[in-house]
Amino acid sequence: MKAQELSQKYATAVFSLALEKWLTVLSAVQSSLAEKPQVAKRLQDSDRAFADRQKELDSIIPVGSDENVRNFLYTLLKNGDVGLLGAVLENLEQMSRGGPQVQVAHVTTASALVDEEKEQFRQKLRAQFGANLELAFRVDPAIIGGAIVQVGDKVIDGSVATRLEAMSNALGVKR
Repeated sequence: MKAQELSQKYATAVFSLALEKWLTVLSAVQSSLAEKPQVAKRLQDSDRAFADRQKELDSIIPVGSDENVRNFLYTLLKNGDVGLLGAVLENLEQMSRGGPQVQVAHVTTASALVDEEKEQFRQKLRAQFGANLELAFRVDPAIIGGAIVQVGDKVIDGSVATRLEAMSNALGVKR
C-alpha cells in the first residue's frame, strides 16, 4: 500500500473517531433539549445570567465529555445559538458521510417534494456541483412557490416571493 493511501486511511480513522465523540455528546444534549423544551427555552433566555444558563447546560451535558465539546456548547450558549444545535448536528452527520469537504445543497420549497422531484434536484445539482453533493430539503410556505437552493455561499433564488418583490420594486409599489 502506498504511503499516500495509508496516510489517508489513518486520517480518515482519526476524523471518524473524533467526530464520533462529538456526535455522541451533541446528540445527547440535543435529545435532552427536545425532551425538555422548557430547559431549551431557559437556555435561550438572554435576560438570565450566562453563569446560570451555563450551570443548567452543564446539567444535561454527559459526564466526562471532552472539554472542547463543552467549550463549543458554551459558545453556542453565549451567542444565543443553542437552538441551532440540531442543524449543526445535521451538518456534522453529512460531513461524517462524505468527509470534511462535502458540499451540502440546501433546497427550500413552498411544499414538500415527492421522491421523484427530489431525485430531479439531486441529478441537476450534482451535475453542476459534483457527484459528492449532499442535499437537504426544507419546506417554507413563505416562499409561496418555486425553490431556493444554497450551496456554500452561492444562492439560486427562484422563489415566487422574490419575484413578486422584484416586480413590486420595479413598479415602485410599496408593500
